[in-house]
Amino acid sequence: MIWATRVSLGSSSVERGDGSLSYARGVAVSSDNRIWVADQNKARLQVYNMEGVYLYQFPRGAPGLGYPSKEPRDVSIDRDGHLWVLMSGYPACPDSLVQFGRDGHLKANFDLPGTVPGQSYKGMAVDLRNNRILVTWSDGMKGGMQAFNPDGKLLWSDVGRAWMKAPKYVAVDREGNSFVSDYGTHSIYKYDESGRYVSTFGGPGRSGGRLNRPRGICVDSQSSHIVVVDSRNQRVVVYTSQGAYVRHIALRIAHPRGVAVGQRGELVVANKNTIFVFARY
Repeated sequence: MIWATRVSLGSSSVERGDGSLSYARGVAVSSDNRIWVADQNKARLQVYNMEGVYLYQFPRGAPGLGYPSKEPRDVSIDRDGHLWVLMSGYPACPDSLVQFGRDGHLKANFDLPGTVPGQSYKGMAVDLRNNRILVTWSDGMKGGMQAFNPDGKLLWSDVGRAWMKAPKYVAVDREGNSFVSDYGTHSIYKYDESGRYVSTFGGPGRSGGRLNRPRGICVDSQSSHIVVVDSRNQRVVVYTSQGAYVRHIALRIAHPRGVAVGQRGELVVANKNTIFVFARY
């Protein structure tokens, strides 16, 4: 099957065969308003503009990200504009974090420690305030989060909260607080910059601030709002940084996953094979 990429802007849409996706997992938007998508099955990053034009695969001219036995699960951008990619090596080899410059040159890479269950790393985000990388993990029964320096040093590890079952994605605000979407408990967990638990919001439900299988999560740098993909309810839910419900946006998109906010307030949502861009949210 040939997958098409669709970018929706209000009531119009553009269908493209170029830059087709095969299991998009994570999405990020850079300072020049380009959309970066971690395409798991094609083992590369795909790059688009906000109008839906496919620009190139990253790194340019390369068959992939340089790890033929590993698949990209998530992508984030650090304060210097470098790209960090979470690469899954399960079951043959360890998972890794890889840093690339925008020119495609490898800048750093390290394997994640074997201190959590196999096939467990799910999502990652760069903490711009503290210059560290946060990675969630889950074995399906419990889960947690780890923090690393760019050189791979493990800073702290939450070895599994009793109430967290299947954390998926993570986002970090400008104060260094992290927000984890837990698919298993239908909730968002907030931690401070040292990894200490702060609060929980969301909870199971179908309306208002309630969630049904949350996945992608991001922080709007302009408003500091927390933006969450409410996958089973096919919508995006917006909260304050304190977890108060603000509003929601109906998507009517099957299996939405990753989410990001553009530099001009665009809402970018990815499902397995399509990128949707809403001019505002």
